[in-house]
Amino acid sequence: MTTKRPILLLAAGLAFSLPAGSALAQRVSNLQGGRFLQLCTRAPSIGICDAYISGLADAVALTHVYDRNEGDKTAPTGFCVASGVTSTDMRTKVVAWLKGHTDKLNSPVGGLVFTALHESYPCGGSK
Repeated sequence: MTTKRPILLLAAGLAFSLPAGSALAQRVSNLQGGRFLQLCTRAPSIGICDAYISGLADAVALTHVYDRNEGDKTAPTGFCVASGVTSTDMRTKVVAWLKGHTDKLNSPVGGLVFTALHESYPCGGSK
């Protein structure tokens, strides 16, 4: 426990020494929804699409596990994909969502895929 304290103090010092904008900045892919939709609907790149969707789903699930393990029992979950759901199933839902929201295809893909999964796989099993 005492070995964590210097690391935490160093991290806090670094965070406060950064400009305000960069301390909160997070990397977001510049890939847009329209290009991602193309990747997801063409045979040569379907694997890329599946990997992206699975990676995002894993990241959201693991973030929730991390939050709960850190003591935040009320941390919200973005979506709940059952363990038996395949990459193909998730891709089908994401593609359908993107095709139904063509007005958003110029937006970054991460938020669109998150929203598609959130609406397709709500926690509580209502879809």
